[in-house]
Amino acid sequence: MSFSDKLFASITEKIIANLETSGSWMRLWQLPSPVSIAGRFYRGINRLILSNDPYKSRVYGTFKQIKEHGGMVRKGEKATTVVFWKVGLSEDVLTHKQKRSFLLKMYYVFNSEQADFDEKGIKNIETLQGMVFEKHNELHDQAESIVKNYANAPHMIFSDQDERAYYSPATDLISVPKIEYFNSSDAYYKTLFHEMCHSTGHPKRLNRFEGMNNRFGDVPYSKEELVAELGASFLAGVANLEMDIRNSAAYIRGWSSALRDNQKWITLAASRAEKAADHILGRTSSEEIPASDEIVVIPEPVCS
Repeated sequence: MSFSDKLFASITEKIIANLETSGSWMRLWQLPSPVSIAGRFYRGINRLILSNDPYKSRVYGTFKQIKEHGGMVRKGEKATTVVFWKVGLSEDVLTHKQKRSFLLKMYYVFNSEQADFDEKGIKNIETLQGMVFEKHNELHDQAESIVKNYANAPHMIFSDQDERAYYSPATDLISVPKIEYFNSSDAYYKTLFHEMCHSTGHPKRLNRFEGMNNRFGDVPYSKEELVAELGASFLAGVANLEMDIRNSAAYIRGWSSALRDNQKWITLAASRAEKAADHILGRTSSEEIPASDEIVVIPEPVCS
């Protein structure tokens, strides 16, 4: 197994373990966002990697960052690996055209509870913890407001004839049964959010689709389903919806099996899902998301 394969395998197993412990994708998103000791919130796959850690603190940093902020990691403490994309350009030897690539850089991070800090460092940690819980507890628009405030949204049909929920890329149309046909309003909005996340892939939005006519069961379809499921779970967490019956042991086992068979999926899907949810919520994000063939893994962790 190559270094790249080992990295994606380790990330996948970490996320599966967190998913199985939490019981749902939604609960992973509902946890307070981890933040670096330098004040930057972790996003996408790193947010999922750092969920379910056995610490009350949500503040993390590399060995060097912690030292620069008045702390010292205690001997014997184990780090967690996180990853970041760095966009690079290179020239194709044959065509002389610029080719984009994404360098996947690894970092070892420690939770602030794994270190001892001086007085200034302790105050900094307290400030960052305040930022985390302020962000987590702020008043969000409820589910209906999320739907209504989706700018440049596709046309939506709420049907009393069609039992299916789907998004059609060809016609840029979402169709879902009316709310009274669902077991609960939470289940209705979770389904609608799922289709809304699909719709962000349209070329006039985030232009994410690998193909506009993917069929049930094929690889592009399955990858897009994971993006929509994660994105819908993110939005459900924002709207404080209750979990639905899809968050069952059998459902989780199905995703665990799929992720182990396709170990790059979760790393890419988590970033794409959060970007889809941000688009629906009207939040700007400059983060670029690579395609599978654009990833270049740096073979040694960056410890600084």
